[in-house]
Amino acid sequence: MTLRRSFIETDSGYVHVRSQGNGDAIFLLHWTPSSSRQYIPVMSELAALGFAAYAPDHMGYGQSDPRPSPWEIRDYANNIAAVMDGINMETATVVGGHLSSEIAVELSLKHPSRVSHLVLDGSPVWDRAFREEVLATARQPTPDWSEDGSHITWVWGRALWLQRMWDSDFKLDDTSAALLRDAVIDSLSAQQSDDSADALMNYDMEAALTQVRVPTLALTAETDPLNNCHDKVLNLVDGAVGHSFAGGHPLHHPEKAADYVSVLHRFIAGDTGDFDTAT
Repeated sequence: MTLRRSFIETDSGYVHVRSQGNGDAIFLLHWTPSSSRQYIPVMSELAALGFAAYAPDHMGYGQSDPRPSPWEIRDYANNIAAVMDGINMETATVVGGHLSSEIAVELSLKHPSRVSHLVLDGSPVWDRAFREEVLATARQPTPDWSEDGSHITWVWGRALWLQRMWDSDFKLDDTSAALLRDAVIDSLSAQQSDDSADALMNYDMEAALTQVRVPTLALTAETDPLNNCHDKVLNLVDGAVGHSFAGGHPLHHPEKAADYVSVLHRFIAGDTGDFDTAT
């Protein structure tokens, strides 16, 4: 089934969207810094099951326009609502991971009619002191352009650092090198460097989660750095269910895309009897 690409005009600029399939809508919000490219294997599996999968590039990432900077989480969420308007989409299952889990939560709170089901794929439920400590480590200033191309080497090193942070079992081989190549392409294509760290630090995810009122699935993987927040999400969101993937996260292992989609499908269908629940 053909992977479609389009640009949706919003008040803040044009947003690049990948889409595939027809049926009930699923909106996939990529981790940062990354792009909607992250979900291509997942979109194919969703389309085969009869879903319409949409994956936008957040503004400032991938092939979307630069965003007015700095943005807070509410600005990202409002922009996603505008993209849904541009697609004439009233409601969808919304999937967000890491920073985008906050965007997905905010979307469900500020635009509740747009979110039928909420999937939080790794949620940074941290106190402010720990947020500041983590983000101080994560911030890596982009080097200036150089004639010898060393700034491009930095992009590769940054992509490798991120993959090993997201997946502690990450090993460089032919398959993973292709993932890194795509990450480098996305980074070089982006109209802005990654400045979303302040948005992540300023958002009170714990307080927001207690206000969520839509069916919610919390996802994690054994090697995901936010694995230790998984139980917190289940206890903060009334009625939430959860699932943990063995080993590395399916988004970093394309051969696991069918497993990832199977869990999403079961959640949407209400088949959650063996999922995790609050302790």
